[in-house]
Amino acid sequence: MRLDSIAPTVLALSLASGAAAASIPLRPGDYGAIGLACDNQPNATTMSFDGRSFSYAHASKCTDTVTRRSAGTLTIAETCRAAGDGSPAKANTATFGLRRQSATRFVLIKGESATSFRRCGPPGYFNRH
Repeated sequence: MRLDSIAPTVLALSLASGAAAASIPLRPGDYGAIGLACDNQPNATTMSFDGRSFSYAHASKCTDTVTRRSAGTLTIAETCRAAGDGSPAKANTATFGLRRQSATRFVLIKGESATSFRRCGPPGYFNRH
């Protein structure tokens, strides 16, 4: 078999696997819970999204992987390797759902609870406190 005859198949397979590992379709920035003014968000309702993964007041150096797409909801496995201040911590993995409403709004689903978030500003918006 000639290599140039299998090249289209290899390309198609690599594109298909890349699509399965697609990123989270949100605009990078700092997000806060809807229902609270962006300037009045407690740490518990804030998160940063760098275009690939989320980080929080109590967890950082997180890696988010979309593991499933179903009925408009992404299932995401998230492993965080540091405390919010960046100091090393035991790696912890959790799974949550994310229902995208727009490029700047989503619903975070953990167990039976769901919280709506919206983008408050660029990355670092909440660091001004």
